[in-house]
Amino acid sequence: MGRKDMPEAPVPFHALLGRPQAWWDRLFLGLVSTGAVLFYALFGFPWSGSHLAPGLSAEKVRSVSPGMSEAEVIQRLGPPLARKVSASGRLSWDYAKPVPKVRQYPRVFVTFEAERVSAVVVELKTFWGVDKELLYLRTPERIIDRADHDDFLPSAGGTEGP
Repeated sequence: MGRKDMPEAPVPFHALLGRPQAWWDRLFLGLVSTGAVLFYALFGFPWSGSHLAPGLSAEKVRSVSPGMSEAEVIQRLGPPLARKVSASGRLSWDYAKPVPKVRQYPRVFVTFEAERVSAVVVELKTFWGVDKELLYLRTPERIIDRADHDDFLPSAGGTEGP
């Protein structure tokens, strides 16, 4: 086999254009990093996130009971992040903002009837807010306090209360 019979080595595309390899590397890294930034801007960080009221803890939530006034709730939990009135006229104070684009987050709210606490609720929202699981409920008729309630809210020792 002579020199003429040997196949010619392929010429890389970037060599055909006369551009150095570093230019292509920078372009590729730029496109990948821009794609990652756009992904997280659109879809968020899907496994983390918590928007709890400052100083909120499982112990403080447990200290609120049915029949308390709005002033007593503010004294124990601080001001709510949002106040809502349902179509039926029931007032609800939210102590945890919904967290879009995350897998799991707690929802904490207190409902009032006639300016007195009627229920204290902690739910675990899962799969981007589609499913909810009751972790804590306190009404005049019923108390549900699951052991894992403390796993989703900070402890009083690790937070600064209002």
